[in-house]
Order: sequence, then C-alpha cells, then structure tokens
Amino acid sequence: MPSSPMDSAPPGVPPGEGQHGRPGSNLSRDPSDPENRFVTAGQISGSRTPPPERQQELWNTVFGDNYQSMDDQDLDDDEPGKPIWIYALGGSVVIALIAAMLWAFLWGPLASEEPSSAGLGAEQSASESPQAKTTTKPATSIGPLPKYSGDPSPVVGRVPDADAGISVPRLGGTWQLDERTTVKGTYGFDTRQYVQVAPERYAHVMSGPLSQRLASFYQQDDLEPVIKQVVVSARRNFFPTGNKVRKIAQQPIKVGDQTGRLIAYALTSDTEKATIVTMAINTGAEVPAIVYISIPSESKQLLPDIRTVMNQVRLTGQS
Repeated sequence: MPSSPMDSAPPGVPPGEGQHGRPGSNLSRDPSDPENRFVTAGQISGSRTPPPERQQELWNTVFGDNYQSMDDQDLDDDEPGKPIWIYALGGSVVIALIAAMLWAFLWGPLASEEPSSAGLGAEQSASESPQAKTTTKPATSIGPLPKYSGDPSPVVGRVPDADAGISVPRLGGTWQLDERTTVKGTYGFDTRQYVQVAPERYAHVMSGPLSQRLASFYQQDDLEPVIKQVVVSARRNFFPTGNKVRKIAQQPIKVGDQTGRLIAYALTSDTEKATIVTMAINTGAEVPAIVYISIPSESKQLLPDIRTVMNQVRLTGQS
C-alpha cells in the first residue's frame, strides 16, 4: 500500500514540512512554536561574518536590548574634556596666578612704598651699628657748670671758716657780709654773704661743715648723697613749699690737694625761681666742708659769681 505524505514524514516533523524542504530547514523554528525563529550557535559562529547591523541584532537577542559593546564604552571615555588631569591642570594654573598676584602686591613691584618722610635719615639710622647707638651721648646727660654771661662781682678779701677748714672769697659790689652771731642758728652755716633782691628774698653764699645730722650720708669717694641732703634741707628752710628742682650741671672740683664735687639745680615754685649750687669738699675731717650758693631769677646778673666762688675756695692755711 502506498504510503501517504503524512506517513512518510520523519518523526517530529510537522505535517506539510515533509521531505520536499531542504535538509535542516526546520532547525530555524521552535517545534513547540513553529512561527518563532531562534538562533543557533552554528548561525552565530558560521564562516561568514554578518554585517554590523546584523551583529547588533544578534547580540541584542542574546544579551538584551540595553547591551553596549566594549568598543563603544571606550569611545565614550575618550570624549574631549572628560579626563580628570585636564581639571587638575586648570586648577593648578589658577592657584599659581593667585599666588603670583599676592606676591606682586605684598612684596613685589606692586607693593606700597615706604612713606617719603622716612627719607635718607631713616636709611642712615637703620645702617648704624648697635655700638654706634650705645656710644651716642644721651640727650639727658648733665654737663659741667656753664660760663654765665656778664661781669662777675669783684673780690675784696677772704672769709675764713675755721670749723669747715676752708675760706671763701669775699665778694664786693652789692654783696654784704652778715657778721651777726645768729647766722649759724638761723641758717645752719658758719658764714653768710647776701644780696637782697626783693622783700624777704636774697641771694646767698654760705659755708660751714656738714651738719652732724647728715653725717651718715658722707662717703669720701661719693659726695653726691651729701649734696642731695643739703639741697633738701635748703628747699625746706629757704623756699616756699611745693617747690621742685632739676639738675642742670655737675662736675668734680679740686681744692688744694683735696677732691670735691659741685652740683647745680634749677628750682621752681609757684612764686619763685632760683639757681642753687652746692659744693662738698673733702678736708680730711670727719665731715666735708659745704659751700651753698643760691641766686634768685630776679638777680641773674649775679650768676657769674658762682664760678668765682668755685675757683677761689681754699683750704685753711692756703692763700
């Protein structure tokens, strides 16, 4: 009995797909769903390479529609402007520019100049060595007794002071010698010469030994403490309260073979001004001899007499 086409179909071949098709033509279909084509490994790795659009279609079928090839990813990473080193280079350039501007304005050619008032004097002062500055004479240094202008009073004799161990020149002109026995009790000195310049105001030249009350201040090689104490007593006894003094001159003196010291002060008060000069002279005794001179501002013509007394003080027994 002749077989029918249905009977002659190979097992598993759908009816109508008989032997009339080419061999393997039914491999491109899913037997359970003849209408849905699927891809075999042989088709992918065949000897012929599909065109690019077909490759993408095959890869989408295998890996999904969102697949992106490695070549595409590499191209995306190489897009211009994306590498990090470009941003780093740009930031470095900006920082360098800011630093250069700061240097130019703070320390470089755009920095503000020093005030012109500094001038050459400031540069010279800066160039002075520390040694030169330390050896510069201070503005407050006290010099020796100045040479006062005018003519000194004449010298008309000597005034001896036995207790002090000295004698002083006796001044003429307007000067008078106080010969009262009350001189020591009133003024604290053995001898007194004076000129009255106003009611109850006098110029004085007085001498005597240092008071025993001040003997503790005596040092043969440092007579300044003694002089200061004499001036303190004179300010308290001879001038209005609240007066002030300022040292204006000082120097060592020589009397015969003995040493001494002179200090001058400018005294001021609410009602008076005067020049005070005190000399302390070593005589070999337990206390030094003191010569005290005061010249009120109203009698400045008597100031040259201070130097006369200083130069003509003598030790007892010396002419």
